[in-house]
Amino acid sequence: MQLILAVSVAACTWAKPALRVPVASQPGGAAPNQAPAKAPAAVPPAPDRWDAQRRQGIAFVATGTEPFWTLEIGPERGMRFKSLGGVDSLNTPLPPPSQAQDAPVTRYRAVTEAGELVVTITQRACTNDMSGETVPYTVAVQAKTTLMPKPREFTGCGRYLGDYRLHDLWALESMDGQAVAAAQFATKDKPYLELNLTSGQALGFSGCNGFGGSLTPERAGLRFGTLRGTMLACPALAFEQGFRKALSGQSFAYQVENRRLTLKNRATTLVLRKFD
Repeated sequence: MQLILAVSVAACTWAKPALRVPVASQPGGAAPNQAPAKAPAAVPPAPDRWDAQRRQGIAFVATGTEPFWTLEIGPERGMRFKSLGGVDSLNTPLPPPSQAQDAPVTRYRAVTEAGELVVTITQRACTNDMSGETVPYTVAVQAKTTLMPKPREFTGCGRYLGDYRLHDLWALESMDGQAVAAAQFATKDKPYLELNLTSGQALGFSGCNGFGGSLTPERAGLRFGTLRGTMLACPALAFEQGFRKALSGQSFAYQVENRRLTLKNRATTLVLRKFD
């Protein structure tokens, strides 16, 4: 199956430190080093309805009427579009998003042997015609299949299943109430986290060593997978190991306020500041 992608990458406006996760530190020799894309805002969903889809790795859902259709987008599941009658239904891998430079618009385009699927997500309030529910995203889908070679267009409403504010790069300010300074580390760089909701990855730098692993948005917070990284014998190694251990395999509630992200669970409180 052949996939053709159309992608445009928006230029970043803030200086970002280079990720320090070398190839040798990653399982299978692959280093997670892709910069995060900007994700749109989330709306708290009904827990019983969306929790199952979150666990399946779905990052975005949308629906529409006349005719009825549904769309699911996730890093592992790809794009799954279903319409009433099924002739327009398509499952494709997830292509990288194309972000508009001058508008809050994200676009995905995938072409496979089964057809072509183009999804445009616009940050504009949308009200579901049947339920009356208002969500922050208007969605347009264009589908073309071997059974329906003439493209058909669908419009509806959608939401992300994670908080867009988390999708960024954050410098560590304090851990369990103890301030963290760059001077503590041989590199003179503060530890930081890069949270990527689109790829489902958390990348990090603990002051000398780099690490990475999975990241899963949950109903009330975030869950980090097992974090693996380099093991250089650095002067602040005890702190680095404690920082990574505090995150690895743990779930956190979070708060974003005044450009600061607070991650908190029963054992640990981390305060991080968004990079300028």
